[in-house]
Amino acid sequence: MRKTSFLTVLIGLIGFSTLANAQLTGHRMPHEMQHGFVLSADDKFASHLVASGHHSRQVEILGLLTIEDPIEAKLYEERKSLSGGNSYFLFQAQKLDLPSIAAGQVLTGHIVESKTGLYEPRNIIIKKAKYTVDRVLLSVENPFFLEP
Repeated sequence: MRKTSFLTVLIGLIGFSTLANAQLTGHRMPHEMQHGFVLSADDKFASHLVASGHHSRQVEILGLLTIEDPIEAKLYEERKSLSGGNSYFLFQAQKLDLPSIAAGQVLTGHIVESKTGLYEPRNIIIKKAKYTVDRVLLSVENPFFLEP
């Protein structure tokens, strides 16, 4: 078996094991809070930032970003165009119970622009945005950090 195939199988087994454990014991984030998703692929792909503690979960979703205010929508497109890859855009979903994320769910929040390599949570460039989840690709506890 090739090394990459072995790693893929191993990561999959860890994910299934983690999900089974979460179903048996209840997940560790039973409350709603803010969670940040890095937007990419023309905003169709969103990836939750893996961290430690209560944010310790890897979530990858496909969906549709909507900015209803035309002024903010234009500003967002301009900021993406001007960034030239020197910054990233973080959709900060509010009041989200991350383990329960599902297709069809509408996340609401704001968008932050941060320079690559930094996290600038106060640099909110879009005050109101929605992200409609079409598909959850991955949702597992971070296997590199588990709370005691």
